[in-house]
Amino acid sequence: MLIESVMERLAEFQGKHSKGIVVVALIVTLFLGVGLLNIRMETDISKELPQDLPVIELQGRVEDTFGGQDIIFVVAQLDYGSRSKDAVRDIRDPRVMRMLLELEDRISEEMEIDRVQSIASVFKQIGIPDNVEGVKATLSRIPGSERAFNKDYSATLLYAYADLGTKEESIKDLDKKIREDIRESYRPPGVKVRLTGMPSIRVTMMDLLQSDALFTMSLSAFIILILLIIISRPWTRGILVFAPLLFGLIWTLGLMGWLNIPLSVATVGIGAMILGLGVEYGIFYVSRYEEERDKGNTQIDSLKTALQGVGSAIVGSSTTTIVGFLALLLASMPMMHHLGFTLALGIFCCVVSALVVNPAMILTKERVTHMFDVRKQKNSQRE
Repeated sequence: MLIESVMERLAEFQGKHSKGIVVVALIVTLFLGVGLLNIRMETDISKELPQDLPVIELQGRVEDTFGGQDIIFVVAQLDYGSRSKDAVRDIRDPRVMRMLLELEDRISEEMEIDRVQSIASVFKQIGIPDNVEGVKATLSRIPGSERAFNKDYSATLLYAYADLGTKEESIKDLDKKIREDIRESYRPPGVKVRLTGMPSIRVTMMDLLQSDALFTMSLSAFIILILLIIISRPWTRGILVFAPLLFGLIWTLGLMGWLNIPLSVATVGIGAMILGLGVEYGIFYVSRYEEERDKGNTQIDSLKTALQGVGSAIVGSSTTTIVGFLALLLASMPMMHHLGFTLALGIFCCVVSALVVNPAMILTKERVTHMFDVRKQKNSQRE
């Protein structure tokens, strides 16, 4: 069969150039690993929806015509846990109004901000009264001013309007700047200030995506490595299975960076999934190869037998898996496209690593071990 013939030639090539294959694999891994730095986060849920939907197209036209604005909410509220004797007991306190005006000035200086407003804006021209009763009296003459506060007058909002677009870094930078403005501004005792709104939520999503991706990938890699070492005798066999799997994972994530495939809610667990799906290919191949070596066959003969047998099965199994994942490209949701393509890409990288790099690593390891054994024997004979 064609596949078996290809596998036989591959085994012969690996037997002659095992060290070269390992070196090339390391170089490719370093190159693709640079792509890890280019992986971007996608927290804009609208980008994960079909862009040709009427409601999405209309939203785009509205933003182009009237401008799309992101609203950032700065929440000033009473801190009931404060033990200060001078703590604010009513959010209409003049000190709170001064704090809000200072925040307005600081935040409005940020380039990304279009405008800032709060209930304190009404005091810019007339000045802030000296006591709470004076603030109450002034606000009572302004229709609808009570809507700027909650029912028990323990909280109020400052609104910051910005057109941030879809760049995640711009959103993160502005969120950081506003938090610094809040930390550096005057704050009366008994008042706490917090930040919310869609930009802040997207920053939180960004942090969660990064931490979850790293945690799940690291945990799955650690557990898989420990299990491979436990079930493998000797322990180096587990390393031989795991190393090519790690190559496949790095290749996949690196290609995601180079191909501009974002890490989103749909693809955040891609690392753990690839590790779980791809580990079996290395196990099958290493086990089959060692069976042939235990029978006394040479390295090349063992390679040929393993690749023609298990290798052909791995190609067939992985092909059906890849086709299944690629079927997700027919879905209407872009997030499903990203998930299907990255999973298919991950399986492909793991198969290439298992069938090309893994045998070369096994041969290199055996030859290096043999070289050290020969030297050890010569040294013992001299003694």
